[in-house]
Amino acid sequence: MRGRLLSAFFIGCAMICILPGTAQAQRKPITELPEIRELHNPFTFLDGSTVRSKADWERRRSELKGLFQEYVYGALAARPEEMTFTRRKLVTDKPHNLTVEDIDLILQHESRTLTLNMRLALPLNARNKAPVIVQGAIPPGFGGADSTATLSHFSACTNRGHAVAELNFQQVARDNKESAREDGVYALMGNKLDCGTLMAWAWGIQRVIDAVATMAEIDVSRVIVTGHSRYGKAALFAGAFDERIALTVPSHSGCAGVAPYRFIYGKSEQLQNIVGFAPYWFRQSLDEFVGHVDRLPVDQHLLLALVAPRGLLCAEGTLDAWTNPRAPS
Repeated sequence: MRGRLLSAFFIGCAMICILPGTAQAQRKPITELPEIRELHNPFTFLDGSTVRSKADWERRRSELKGLFQEYVYGALAARPEEMTFTRRKLVTDKPHNLTVEDIDLILQHESRTLTLNMRLALPLNARNKAPVIVQGAIPPGFGGADSTATLSHFSACTNRGHAVAELNFQQVARDNKESAREDGVYALMGNKLDCGTLMAWAWGIQRVIDAVATMAEIDVSRVIVTGHSRYGKAALFAGAFDERIALTVPSHSGCAGVAPYRFIYGKSEQLQNIVGFAPYWFRQSLDEFVGHVDRLPVDQHLLLALVAPRGLLCAEGTLDAWTNPRAPS
C-alpha cells in the first residue's frame, strides 16, 4: 500500500512526559499462561493490583513494554555508542517553497559502523522552529528527491509550517524473509538482537529523532511520527516506546498494529496470516500463539495505551478489510 498520510491529521501536541525504563518480563511457557478472552484491563498490574496514580501508570507502562518485547516484538536495541550526523546536500525548490536536504546518520557501536540516509524537508524562509514529521521513506520506484510527487507530498506539510524527516527503513532492516537479519541494525549490534523488523524500524525512528534534536531549525518538543501499513505499525511502536514523540499517527496499521488479535471483524488479517508471510517482523517465538491468542499476555489496545499521556491519532479505512475497521457485533 502506497498511500501517504498528509498533514490534515496534525493537531495540538501534548507536552512530553518522561517515563522510566522498561521492566524485564519473565517469559512463561504458553501452557502456564491463563486464557483471557476479553481485552486486558490497562490499569491492572500483573499481580492484580490497580493503577491509582500517575506514578502507578509509569510502573504499569514499564511492565507492558517488557511484555510486548518478551512475547511479541523482541527487545528494542540499545542506543549506539557514537552518532555523527552529516548534512551533505541541500536543494532549494522555490516553486514548492521548501528546501530538501540529504543527511547521513553515521552510527558506531564497538568496532562496527552503520550509515543511514535521511531526507529532511523544511519550509523555505521559516521564521520559527518547525514541528517535524518523522516517517519511512517513499518506497523505491515511487519517486526521487526531485520528483513532482515527492515534492508535492513534502509541500503539503511544509506549507503548514512542518518539517518532514524521512528515513530509508530498508537500511535499518531489510523487509525480506530470507535476508532481514543480514545487515542494518543487526550487523551494527553484532547480530545478537532478538527483535523483529518492526521493532528495528522503530529503533531507526529513534535515531532520526536523535538527529533532528541537534538541528536549530527543528522544534524537538513537537515530534510527530507517522507511517502507512507496515510503516504504520513501526510508527505505533516508536510512539509507544519513545516519550520524545508528542503525537503518534499510525495509518491503516491493521494486524500487529492498532487491530487487536482477540477481536477480528469479518475476514480481517489475523495472527496466523501475519506470522505466516512475515515471521521476521516479530520475535521468532510469536508463532506459538497461533490458535492460542487467548493466552497472549497482551493485546494491541495495550500498545495504544503505552502512548498515553501523549497524543495518538489512528487513521483507518472502512474499505480495507485487513485493517479490521469495525469491531464484531
